[in-house]
Amino acid sequence: MLDIDLSTLLWETVNFLVLFLLLYFLLFRPLKRKLNERSRVITDTLQSAQDQQAEAERMRLEYEERLRNAQQEADEIVAKAQREAAQKSALLVREARERLDRMTEQMRSEYTRQREEIVAQNYEQILDAIIDLSGNVVQSVTTRRSHDDLVQNFLASIYQMPQEEVEIYRRVMAHRQPLAIVTTPVALTPEQSKTLGDTLSSLIDRPVEIQVRIVPELVAGIQVRIGDRLIDNSIRQQMNRIRDRVRQDLIQSFSSEAKDE
Repeated sequence: MLDIDLSTLLWETVNFLVLFLLLYFLLFRPLKRKLNERSRVITDTLQSAQDQQAEAERMRLEYEERLRNAQQEADEIVAKAQREAAQKSALLVREARERLDRMTEQMRSEYTRQREEIVAQNYEQILDAIIDLSGNVVQSVTTRRSHDDLVQNFLASIYQMPQEEVEIYRRVMAHRQPLAIVTTPVALTPEQSKTLGDTLSSLIDRPVEIQVRIVPELVAGIQVRIGDRLIDNSIRQQMNRIRDRVRQDLIQSFSSEAKDE
């Protein structure tokens, strides 16, 4: 379990809420206003296209009215005029509908593209800011014991690895230098280093040399790279996965809304 200082957590939570409100008023609201403005532009454009279709329909009706007024003329002239008028009116309506369909599709595609660009540009910044702030909050309340627990869980996960996956590691490392790059937010204890070395040696069935790098931004847990494979149970990696999942959900949500419109 995490040893959490409730007062510190409360204070950091208040800071997080203040920053979130600032982000809301400085980024979310302008973004929403910009999207509404673009929506109005699209609506006005579609209305203009519909007006063109209505004008074409009005011209068709006017043409037909002229034909009805010309019924007193010779039957042959009237019949010819009717055929020509019908052809022209059908062509006008068909062309207007085709133009409307093209313009509608173009506007929708452009609207979708612009909304996705806005989402990608602005939500990336917002999500990164939230993740960084959350990382600072978690880091401020995370204890050495929490890190040690994650290291222990990492070691246990190696021993619980399916045999077929173990065989993959052994084949990959059979002709490579048995070196493991270990990244940790705090220095490992001698006991942890020895246990980790023994565990990784058991994994690839060869003595493994360990090189340790200290990266405080990981918060807690460790990353281990063996060959071209990375095993990561750090808090930072978990937060990055959350950010990527939220970003994807937001983009899909905006895309679905654009399609529905």
